Amino acid sequence: MTIFIYEHLTSGALSETVFSAGLMHEGELMLASICQDLQAYDHHIAIMRDERLPALPFSTERITTYPIQTQKQFNQTWLQCQQRYDVFLIIAPETDLILFDLIQSLEQQSKTILNCRTEAILLCTDKYRTYQQFKAHQIKTPVTFTADEWLYKDHHDHHQWVLKPMDGAGCEDTYVYNSIDARHQLLTLNKDRFIVQPYIYGDSLSLSLFMTGEKSHLLSVNIQHVKKHQQQLHLDAFEAQRFDMLSIEKAQEIAEQIRMAIPGLWGFVGVDLIKTDNVIYVVEVNPRLTTTYAEPAMRSQTNPARLLNTHIQALNHDNTN
Repeated sequence: MTIFIYEHLTSGALSETVFSAGLMHEGELMLASICQDLQAYDHHIAIMRDERLPALPFSTERITTYPIQTQKQFNQTWLQCQQRYDVFLIIAPETDLILFDLIQSLEQQSKTILNCRTEAILLCTDKYRTYQQFKAHQIKTPVTFTADEWLYKDHHDHHQWVLKPMDGAGCEDTYVYNSIDARHQLLTLNKDRFIVQPYIYGDSLSLSLFMTGEKSHLLSVNIQHVKKHQQQLHLDAFEAQRFDMLSIEKAQEIAEQIRMAIPGLWGFVGVDLIKTDNVIYVVEVNPRLTTTYAEPAMRSQTNPARLLNTHIQALNHDNTN
C-alpha cells in the first residue's frame, strides 16, 4: 500500500505564483517530518512537488515524486494521482476552503483518507461557528463577535481587540487594536470575513493530538511564541513537549471535551489555547497536521506517527483478508 501525501504549499499548486518563503518553509518541514516518520515504518509514499524547490534532504528510496512545473501540469497530475492511489493524507490550510474541498473530492471517490471528516473541517474552518459549538458544549472560549455584531455595540473601554479572518490559518491577517482603531480598521475590511475577540493576556499554548472516533491521544503540549509587529500578530516559534505548562491530565480533559463537541475529528489535530492564572481558554481547532509536528522534540521519546501507523497496518490487514 502506498500513502499519497499531499502538502498543498509544496505540491505545485502554487507553481505559477510567487510564494511566501516562510510559509513554504513550514510546508517543507511538515512534509519532510511526516515522510520520514512513515518511512521509519517501511511505508511507501507518493508526493507531488513544485520543481522550484530543492530535492528533499533525506533518503527518498521509498518515495515516488511527481515534479510539477505549471498549473496545467498540477491539475493533470493531481487528477491522475487520485485515480492511481487509494490512501491519502492531506496537509493544507483551511483558508478559502482549500482543505475542505480537497477532502470532499476524495470522500466523493470513496478514497481512504487519513484526515478529519468534511463536517468537522467545515465547522472548524468557520471560527464563529466553532465558538458557538464550544459555547453549546460549555467549553471555555473567548467571547467572539462577527464584525457586524462588534460594530453594532458601543465599546468605550480600553480593551485590546483581536481581528482575524473567519477562516484564517496561524496568525495570518491577525491584528490587535484598541476599540477606536479596531472600529476604523474593520470599516476598511471585508466585514463578512472577519471576527473580533478580546485580547487575552496569558500563555499561548497548543495541543498536538491524534484523534479517533473513540479517543483523543495527546502527542504534545506546546508553547507558541507569538510576537506583535505594527499591530499584526506573528507566530514566531514553537516549543513542543512542554508538559510543564499544562498537566497531561488537564490537556487530555480538554482534548476529550473537544472530541465530544466536534464529531468527525480524526487523525492529526491541533488545538490553540490561552492559559491565564485562573482560566484555560480554547481558542480554535486546526483539523489537520500542524507545523508543531515538525519540531524535533516531538520525536524525543517516540515516533509521533505511531498511532497513524497502527491504523495503516490495520487497513493493510483488512485488505489482505
